[in-house]
Amino acid sequence: MKTTFKRFISSLLIAAFLFLTFYYIDPGDMLMEIDMIASRPPVLILIFVSYFSAFLARGIAWKLYLKGRARLTTCMYGLFYSLLLNHLLPVKVGDFARIGILNARETEISTQEAMNSVVVLRLLDTAILFFMALLGLLFLDLPITKVLVTGLTGAVIILAILLFFRFKSFFYNHLAIMKSAFLGWQGLLIIVLTFGSWILEAGVIYGVIKNGGMEYTILKAIWVNSLTVAGQIFQITPGGIASYEAIMVFALGATGVAVERGYSAAVITHGLKYLFTFIVGGAAVAAYPIPIHLLKKWTKERGNES
Repeated sequence: MKTTFKRFISSLLIAAFLFLTFYYIDPGDMLMEIDMIASRPPVLILIFVSYFSAFLARGIAWKLYLKGRARLTTCMYGLFYSLLLNHLLPVKVGDFARIGILNARETEISTQEAMNSVVVLRLLDTAILFFMALLGLLFLDLPITKVLVTGLTGAVIILAILLFFRFKSFFYNHLAIMKSAFLGWQGLLIIVLTFGSWILEAGVIYGVIKNGGMEYTILKAIWVNSLTVAGQIFQITPGGIASYEAIMVFALGATGVAVERGYSAAVITHGLKYLFTFIVGGAAVAAYPIPIHLLKKWTKERGNES
């Protein structure tokens, strides 16, 4: 049932993207915007630095969650391998890569602890993204009715309840680890770093929109990013191609960006993220090569888990 619902929503998003492509694509305008970014190295550098800083913040948060027992390089390798695999494959195998790399490089950390850290931090990511999306609905000047806000708030509460029951046994079995990790200032810092990482990632959208000469605020970019990334729970294509663009065009439209401009911005933003993925993913593969049979094993594990 869960898989059927996911595929249904994903199919709707892909259909929406195809519709947008047919009616709103403007190759000339898009090429002009790409040329503008390419001819402004400082803008391109700032976009990539902002995106890299987002992953660095998540890497530090992961290291803190593990109480400093993992090297930061291990955490970054795990994140970059995860990013690369999620952009190359239609299934999200990246989290299994994170667990595998952590186990391979940090032998004193058990498989149970590695799995706990990845699952908990992934749930924290999801909670923060939905929280940001809801804040935007409540406080940004968006053309959205109170009925929709109430409906979405209810949907988030239902999702939280479903996630709790889905992972109830996991929480009970790993409660001691989570209490220890989030205790005191360390726990607050993990949350702040994770929260900040999504603000930094929004810098990619903000840079692309501002590069096109449009007046735009970082708060709107943060909301658009949170809604777009949260929507990738419906990903069934490599990197969420089509679903990513469809959701972003809708979110940009809600913040006042015309559909034509939003379509170009969504495609360029996703394209820059793919370029970044291949750069850092390639660097991770070169620095810490993983045998193909292990990658296949992780992919199979994800397939069985689905």
